[in-house]
Amino acid sequence: MADIPGSDRLHALAVLALDHAVASMAGGALTPFAVEEDGAGKRTLTPFPNPNGDEGVVHARGHVHGSSAARVAVCFAGPIALEEGRFDAVWAMVQEPGLEASVAFYQRYETADATAQPVGNPGYAGEADPLL
Repeated sequence: MADIPGSDRLHALAVLALDHAVASMAGGALTPFAVEEDGAGKRTLTPFPNPNGDEGVVHARGHVHGSSAARVAVCFAGPIALEEGRFDAVWAMVQEPGLEASVAFYQRYETADATAQPVGNPGYAGEADPLL
């Protein structure tokens, strides 16, 4: 991930958050969540139930905005449009101090028997609005 902004630890947090998001999906629904990671690697996950559309994502972003964590992530479900078509995906927006923007990653998934399974490897979607 040499061409992707951020440290190896930030990229690892993104992959961990995406894996957790896919594993957490019950019946195809994901509760948006935030992850804060301190300098020693200790992580705190905070869920933000989503009663009104994207409200959970807004609250998760607000939660990490003033964080003093070494790295933060905001995760949610949403589609991804690629050259091959449109796919279900989970997203991880991650940021660490020193980056002016967050970095967006996605993981495609498919559902079967009320569980979700990843499809392929995580993808990099570019930079996005800052979280910090």
